[in-house]
Amino acid sequence: MQVTTEGIVLSIQRRGDSSSVLHVYTRASGRVNYMVYGAGSKRHASGQFLPLSLVELTVDMHPNRDLGTVKESRLIYVPTRMDTDVRRQSVAMFIAEVLYRTLRHPMADELLFERLVEVVHEVDTADDIENVHLRFLVTFAGCLGFAIDAEQYPELLREPHTRKERQELLLSLCQYFHEHIDDWQQPKSLDVLHELFD
Repeated sequence: MQVTTEGIVLSIQRRGDSSSVLHVYTRASGRVNYMVYGAGSKRHASGQFLPLSLVELTVDMHPNRDLGTVKESRLIYVPTRMDTDVRRQSVAMFIAEVLYRTLRHPMADELLFERLVEVVHEVDTADDIENVHLRFLVTFAGCLGFAIDAEQYPELLREPHTRKERQELLLSLCQYFHEHIDDWQQPKSLDVLHELFD
């Protein structure tokens, strides 16, 4: 059986010389993993599978295998600034890692998918890229069911104006996620953001 779906790339991990496992959050099925053969070839250009790439995937589903196989892929949204700006790439990597660590189940959520599409566009186009990941964490907490209470945590909702404030807010938001998500692990890309925006 062959299915076509839109998806947001969370990560891709090499499995062998020519195969990789693509982790993606799809409109149709939520979080799923697919096999990709020949990533970086003409059929699957390498830029299609960067963190937060918005793609359309045609997948062969095999009844006797755990993972479907991506037969065709194409970018739905072609970035104008993200592919040449290391700061935007780093923010995209951080957001994709947070999504990878929190969205674990194959459960479709149309509203969440549309919100994440907006995030992809924001990472690519926002003039204040240094604040995009902070806004994302605040709104994403609400999407996950533990919205930040303005009276209990006013410091988490203040807009930062200095590098020090941004750094402190990022660490506080990650701690807030740690308190609300079982086995939360601090994103590895956090250190990269500290270096870029410190």
